[in-house]
Amino acid sequence: MFTGYSDKTVDFFWDIRFNNSREWFHPRKDQFNEYIMIPTKELSGELYDWLTERYPQLHLNLHISKIYRDARRLFGRGPLKDHIWFSFQNELEGRENAPCLWFEVGCEGYSYGFGYWCQPAAAVRFRKYADQHPKELEKLARKLDRQQTFFLRGDEYARPKGHTDDALSGWYNRRSFSIACEREYDELSYSRDLLDAVKAGYEFLIPYYEYFDKSYRMAD
Repeated sequence: MFTGYSDKTVDFFWDIRFNNSREWFHPRKDQFNEYIMIPTKELSGELYDWLTERYPQLHLNLHISKIYRDARRLFGRGPLKDHIWFSFQNELEGRENAPCLWFEVGCEGYSYGFGYWCQPAAAVRFRKYADQHPKELEKLARKLDRQQTFFLRGDEYARPKGHTDDALSGWYNRRSFSIACEREYDELSYSRDLLDAVKAGYEFLIPYYEYFDKSYRMAD
């Protein structure tokens, strides 16, 4: 049962950042599992059970990241990540590009939200879907603007694709999307109450997930 993260979680992530090597990490795997992976697996497992019971129609799958970076993509960085994340995506869709609900914990704090880091063809499908269903997206945009927990993030096109002067401009002209709640470590992160907070956040985000999932599955 998830009971929260701890100061040891924070300290271990910072230790990874400043001691980023396999030689340092290998004798400390047990600490890594105790302070980071066990609570993360407990949190993700309880969220998965809740999501599959409450939203069975989404057919969600759980994926938990590994601590080691892809050796082909180090780009001068150490082999270890200083964060761990998990995501929920449709089990019938490709994991890398499909919309997802996610949670991440690392050195500076934790975050959770909805993400759609789409490829160019998927971005085209999204704009096509938005053209066909603008009112629904406008409603979602207004709903996001009325609260102060989640904020829209994502790279924008250098040249706008359209809707530059209306409510959809911040959505229509992005090449990727993340609706994120980002927090420093706090009392919530050290308690089981974090589970309920993420559940409430996911419930808020499900309509966004469903909208983008429909665009993802739209025929080219």
